[in-house]
Amino acid sequence: MEKADNLLLDGIVDEARKKADALLAQSKTQCDSIMEDAKKKAEQKVEDEHRDHELKLKQVQFRLDAGMASAKRRAALKRIDDNYKTVMDAVDDEFVTFAKSPAFRPYLEQWIAEAAIGLDLKEAKVAFSPLCAVDQPMLREAEALVKKATGSTVTLTLDEKPIRQIGVVLSSLDDKVSYNNQVDIRLRRYDRDIRTMVQEQTWKAE
Repeated sequence: MEKADNLLLDGIVDEARKKADALLAQSKTQCDSIMEDAKKKAEQKVEDEHRDHELKLKQVQFRLDAGMASAKRRAALKRIDDNYKTVMDAVDDEFVTFAKSPAFRPYLEQWIAEAAIGLDLKEAKVAFSPLCAVDQPMLREAEALVKKATGSTVTLTLDEKPIRQIGVVLSSLDDKVSYNNQVDIRLRRYDRDIRTMVQEQTWKAE
């Protein structure tokens, strides 16, 4: 009887050991699976963080590049503006000097005639700057230029009111209409061309 009990007990123990071994194996498998899964998730997280970091670096670099490009554009535009101002100041100085010379007289006569044609009146008065005085012979020459160019006769008289800028302003006798032919107005007509030339020279100097 005692031997039978021992066999039964050995069988129970052996069965328990098998179940324990199976549970241990299953637990190890599950543990390995959990560890592998955790490892993959950790690697994925590291990869995601690395990718996110790379993306943020690219965004920062993009903003930096954009900022640098914008700063370069602003600097270039400022150089162009500075150069343009330098050129226009030089032009103004040259005109002041030229306006005081006898060589400017024919040009001023042409400006008067041009303004008279633009005004398109039978009579007009001519205002001028003390820097480039207009006299009666110049008015007669301007009238002749208008006659030659258009066939029309115009009578020009001197305006008692002076102007500040070099050039002339022709007005109707009642001051209702006028034609401004001063240097700054004439230069304004070529402003785009002058700016383009200044810009091209500025780029070449870079």
